[in-house]
Amino acid sequence: MKSFLFISLLLLWVIDVSAAYVAVVETGADGEAKEKVSFSDRQYLTNILREEAVNQLPAEQNYTIMTRENIIQMLPPGKAIEECEGSCLVETGKNISADYICQARVGVFGGELTLSAELYETAGNKLLASFNGSGSNVKKLLGIIRKKAPDFFRSIKKSGGFAGFGGISEVSDVGNFSYSGKKKFIVELLTNPANALPTIDGKVNPKCLRTPCKVEVEEGSHRFVFTQEHYDDAESVVDVSMNNQKVELSLSPNFGWLDVKPVLAGFAADKSELNVIVDGAYKSGSRIELEMGFHQVQLTHPCFDPVEFSVSIAKNKVEVFDKVLSRGKGGLELNAEYKGEPQAVAIYMDGKMVGSTPYMGDVPLCADVVLKGNGWEEKVDVNPLWHKVVQVTHKLKHSINGELDVDDIHAKANAAYDELDGKIYRAGESLPINENGFYAKMRRRWIPLSIGTAVGVTGVILAIVGNSNAKEAAQKGGLSVDDLKKNREKAQSGQTMRGVGIALSIIGSVGIGLSFVF
Repeated sequence: MKSFLFISLLLLWVIDVSAAYVAVVETGADGEAKEKVSFSDRQYLTNILREEAVNQLPAEQNYTIMTRENIIQMLPPGKAIEECEGSCLVETGKNISADYICQARVGVFGGELTLSAELYETAGNKLLASFNGSGSNVKKLLGIIRKKAPDFFRSIKKSGGFAGFGGISEVSDVGNFSYSGKKKFIVELLTNPANALPTIDGKVNPKCLRTPCKVEVEEGSHRFVFTQEHYDDAESVVDVSMNNQKVELSLSPNFGWLDVKPVLAGFAADKSELNVIVDGAYKSGSRIELEMGFHQVQLTHPCFDPVEFSVSIAKNKVEVFDKVLSRGKGGLELNAEYKGEPQAVAIYMDGKMVGSTPYMGDVPLCADVVLKGNGWEEKVDVNPLWHKVVQVTHKLKHSINGELDVDDIHAKANAAYDELDGKIYRAGESLPINENGFYAKMRRRWIPLSIGTAVGVTGVILAIVGNSNAKEAAQKGGLSVDDLKKNREKAQSGQTMRGVGIALSIIGSVGIGLSFVF
């Protein structure tokens, strides 16, 4: 029975339910010792101290002695561990997630070198052990470490709540059980912007890979680091002590922005969109996010000269391009003709007169080109090309005095009817008639409509001419009876012509009306 109890006690001593991390940081030097003891000598003293920790705290008993590389990697940027003492040393231990941390320091006292070492429990900010000694040289200090370090590190085992290396008096407590694990709390991790990758004490939790998220964390002090592409890392040491505790940090962007706000004068700016090309890729929006450094930018617009420039983007800053873009230009050769004859007509571009036809000169891109005459204006179909010359001959619908080209209007009306029917027929082609088609009916109406219009117009002309002749004959006098007789006959003839004209105009009107009814 005693053997069983002894073996059980031994097993409890060698097996720890949770691994403990022990950090042996670099040996520091104070005052004159920095000159008397070189950095390499202090590193060697640290190596021997770490060796003793490995011997007294083996991995089989769930102790992990952190390497020099582990410690340096987990230290915050710019942190000089050699300069820390006391509470600073404890805080550093928490930052690197060490359960225990120790450090030796070399000094000078009374002309001799001195060595002092301290061991802290980071969770409780408690000094567990320390030792001191002095010697005339570094080798003497090395002997002090080999002599006192074993008991120094064994104090970690004593702090775990076990009895030590033996003692039958402790057997009476074998049946007692006490769980000494740390309590866990739920912590909510938040970042601005979201989707950052969090690490806790240098480790990634697979259940919390992107913020916002919630994770269980042991009570105590922990180091939270958030990383995201295009942003600087954000970190904080937080004392976790309650459920639903929030750890919220803002990430600082390591990029900048380019605001593209050029001045596009005139109504031409609304005729198309501005194209922005950065480093050969099209970008949308007026504010463009860019990495730090130099970028090549091109701005193009159908109505303005293209622009190229380079921009230097600084971290978290905005560069603004707000220069005035120049209206692009091309060349124009413009002629105007009326019934095949060249005409001199005033030219207006974007509402301003620039000359008359024939014209040879500049034309702004996207310009509205208009020809104006006596009480009329006609828009010219011009598509200017950047830095190129276009030639246009405009067929006028009006004469200079404002008369309309009736033949041209009739030709266009006939062409419109043909186009509505789905086909444009050329001279010599037969015209098929779809008796049931809408546009075929429109063509059949065109025949009586044309006849009615011609009759009506003829009647109006006869009525006007007859009335004019009758009035002229009635107003004329005569010296003889024959003259009076001739004038009276002429007046009667004019009245007859007027009557016939009125009748024809009425018939033509009726014909026009019937063409729409049927």
